[in-house]
Amino acid sequence: MLFVVDSKKKKKLLSPTRFSSLWELKKIKTSMKKLILLLLTLTVITACDVEPLDPAYTQGSGSNGGGGNNGSESGDLTLSLYELDTELSFDFFGTPVQTNTKSDFSISNNKIASAINQVSLSGSPFVTENQQITRNGSGQIISDISVNSAGVTTNEYIITYTNGVVSNITYDYYEDDFDDYNYNFTYDGNTITRTKVGSTISTVFTVDSSDRVIKKESFDGDVSIQTETISYNTAGNITSSTTTGEIQSNTTYQFDNNINPLKVVYEDNYLLSFLRDEYSDEIGPQIAQFLSTNNWNAATFNGESATFNLEYNSAGRITKRDMDFNSSPELSATINERFTYVN
Repeated sequence: MLFVVDSKKKKKLLSPTRFSSLWELKKIKTSMKKLILLLLTLTVITACDVEPLDPAYTQGSGSNGGGGNNGSESGDLTLSLYELDTELSFDFFGTPVQTNTKSDFSISNNKIASAINQVSLSGSPFVTENQQITRNGSGQIISDISVNSAGVTTNEYIITYTNGVVSNITYDYYEDDFDDYNYNFTYDGNTITRTKVGSTISTVFTVDSSDRVIKKESFDGDVSIQTETISYNTAGNITSSTTTGEIQSNTTYQFDNNINPLKVVYEDNYLLSFLRDEYSDEIGPQIAQFLSTNNWNAATFNGESATFNLEYNSAGRITKRDMDFNSSPELSATINERFTYVN
């Protein structure tokens, strides 16, 4: 899973009260999604070695790799800290709103051990939550719990496995049940079907022979309501993602020629991020940023081009990436990433 503040947790952190209607909530989440899920917001093969991505979900074998360097100029260091800061400005029913997030991800043995997430809404004091991740004896993530600064657990994901693959994900927000869900999963050939208890919505994920997600299609009953298709090149980078249905989008992606240090970290929980998302969430940008072979440096979103600013050390390891995207006067975002490495 991507250990960023996801749409469910972000909504809770951003507002101490409920939005006045589900329609208002959907609009603000859609506005955020246009940019956050395009720019922030796993599918990967290495340039020379094709392996199944994660034994936790596909019963294959994951790969391991190195990181970069923003200290000494060695090229064989591993990522120890990943910092992700965002600033999103948008118009909410005529009212300008600005959200700021600061996330620090502590990494040990090429796996995220914990994270600290901070969120501020329009200049309000930052609200802080700590993410605590628990794994079973096979290294599979079985819980992802958020605890506030007072030491109180605010929400949690519980993941259950059957025969080595995810069979159930349950989300519980302790304050109320608005966003709670219970997902069940079934497997058939190269497809994974997700159903939600108490809902008519289902989602089918299709993977290719390299266990990469190539299609995500959601249904209301028997009617298809949204489909995202994904293409890759031989280097293991996503080249395009096209979404039709409730959301219409067409995105192409560009990369540098340097190794992406996030890949080895996030491939550990490759499918889990997708399996627990909302049916309308687009997954292409997640693949580009977190599980591409090389570093994402540019994209074209529905005809609008964006080029990111990347910096490297002398060994070619990425040390920072800054993304600026202005969709309109009513919607803009700045995303800053920093990479810290150790021997």
